Amino acid sequence: MSVNIPFAELPPTYRKALKTWRPVILYFANEHCPACEWAGPVFHEVAEPYRLRANIYMLNTSQSPRHPLVTGTPTVLFYKDGKLLKRLKGIGTEETLAQDFAQHIGKIKAPAPARKRPHDLAWLRQTLRTLRTITRAPRWNFS
Repeated sequence: MSVNIPFAELPPTYRKALKTWRPVILYFANEHCPACEWAGPVFHEVAEPYRLRANIYMLNTSQSPRHPLVTGTPTVLFYKDGKLLKRLKGIGTEETLAQDFAQHIGKIKAPAPARKRPHDLAWLRQTLRTLRTITRAPRWNFS
């Protein structure tokens, strides 16, 4: 990558999006761009299988803050750990875009969630064995 913008120089919106352990893909398009009309559905189709392994954002350049590396649309930026890995001006073909996704996202797995502790059956059995009940109080009979 020949051009890399320091993290601190990015707008706050992008800095917040890039603070994650997951790869981040930013797709910039514009509603007035004929190439974006073709590229948008192709990008969405290629990105769909990776949505659980990466944060993928489809951004409209007229509604989002200006990114310093986006000089035209469509543009795709691949980030990992807040660092730019690759910049695509245009998306190329569906096959090359799929290769870029596979190369930059790969088989990243989410951290395993903390497991609940299994029941302590030995403790439960001991507690139930030693559990005593109180005898019933005698009934009062008022007849």
